[in-house]
Amino acid sequence: MDIIGTISPLTQAMDFHLARQNLLTANLAHVDTPGFRARELYRVDGFEGALQVAMQATDARHIAGSDSSAEWKVDVDPNAPVGPNGNSVDLDREAVKVASNNLRYDALSTMVKGSLQGLRWAAQDGK
Repeated sequence: MDIIGTISPLTQAMDFHLARQNLLTANLAHVDTPGFRARELYRVDGFEGALQVAMQATDARHIAGSDSSAEWKVDVDPNAPVGPNGNSVDLDREAVKVASNNLRYDALSTMVKGSLQGLRWAAQDGK
């Protein structure tokens, strides 16, 4: 895989973890809301409702596009225990999920930065 081909999947993964971070913080905002069920973001490959458009190269020198058909869906977290008031948000559990998601996002951003630096180096003829 070339350097261009490695950046797209990494940025898609960053998008996933950013969306998941927003969802997890929304869960934390509802920690005291009676009846609120914690939600989780899941990756679904080949999502039926996804708009799938194939990129067509009009010149042999064009860079090939990504054909990823990955989509995400939000669903109630089935592993979250429901409390007496019907709320399934556990503060400690969500905090651990936020922290681990943040670590993954940071690792991905470091990899993207390295890939972009490599691309910059190549574009400047190794200078």
